Amino acid sequence: MATPAQVRAWIRQAGADLAAAKADTDALAECHRRYLIQQSYEKAIKALALMLWDGADDEMREFDRLFLGQHSPLKSLGESESTLSKALFNFRRRIETFLNKRVDNADLLLRIDATKPSKRPNDVSYRYPFLQDHTYIAPADFSAWDTYQGNQMGALAAVTHLLKEVNEELKRFARTPK
Repeated sequence: MATPAQVRAWIRQAGADLAAAKADTDALAECHRRYLIQQSYEKAIKALALMLWDGADDEMREFDRLFLGQHSPLKSLGESESTLSKALFNFRRRIETFLNKRVDNADLLLRIDATKPSKRPNDVSYRYPFLQDHTYIAPADFSAWDTYQGNQMGALAAVTHLLKEVNEELKRFARTPK
């Protein structure tokens, strides 16, 4: 089980990524801003997960493999081809309930969660440059971002609200005897 200090570290990193994504600078290209939004979301959702997880120690490996170790943790858990343990099934239900009841624009968070890096030149991707004619070039077509991940202001607002709610959950988590 995670400690409040461990969860705070995840939240601190999520906050730093979110602050960087909100920076008003021309030096931050759209692909970098979207990457920072996704990273803030991912760290915040994993901080929440560490607080909600109540499975046994022997189930932690599966939790780590299907959720904590994934770039798109909710998508990975939902697309798992193996039967989820009771603890993982209940965890997925708790985290989905948390998002739907406590976070505005949960649908945008699910779109951000589904953001996966790609090396294919026709994919919208913030993470990897792609190879064209033996030369690496950065992603340049940003026209599909709003369709892919939601509009930038909405995505920032959704992650900001998620982080606020995760901080509120941390207050309860820190008071609960372990």
